[in-house]
Amino acid sequence: MTNNLVESIQKNLGFAELHKIDPNTQAVKESGSSQEKKDIGQAAIPAVLMGLYTYGNTEFGSEEIIRGNSSTNWLDTFFGDKKDDAISKVTAYSGTTKEEAGQKMEQIANEAVRLIRESTPDSAKFSDVKAYVAQQRANILVYLPAELQMSEIVNDNTLDDRTNKMEGPMSNSMHFIEKLFSGSTTEKYDRTKEDEEKRT
Repeated sequence: MTNNLVESIQKNLGFAELHKIDPNTQAVKESGSSQEKKDIGQAAIPAVLMGLYTYGNTEFGSEEIIRGNSSTNWLDTFFGDKKDDAISKVTAYSGTTKEEAGQKMEQIANEAVRLIRESTPDSAKFSDVKAYVAQQRANILVYLPAELQMSEIVNDNTLDDRTNKMEGPMSNSMHFIEKLFSGSTTEKYDRTKEDEEKRT
């Protein structure tokens, strides 16, 4: 599957390069012009992908992503009755119209599903997609502006935790522990444990 949905979508749909969030200030890191930092892609891509993450991190959602109707309105599906709120937050951040923000977010949602389906073998199970979506969380959060307050949209207060936007060895260990408890690394952990037992 695609290694990093954020980067793939940004390139495929021609958005300006996204900037990572400074974990200390919770704002986009200082680089480039203020216009670049407020580009619609900076808000729309991670916002839509947080909706995909929340939806695809369930058995039903991950199954729909790989086998659901291709004409599905994915933005509606990801956000449900919070769709308008999500569009409003992206609109406020980027200074675009609601109509433009909605259209861009629809494109992003469709491209995300297309990328997942394109790189998923026919034999894939919902658990494969669920695990993949879970792995994308760290990639999404390092680009997600706190200003969007997406935690209110997807009901996940941990999005505001600055440690989610940190990178490096210590951060990687913390993210691994987080995945371990969420179940996304359990299989890998079990295999490692088995190998160690065989050697002793």
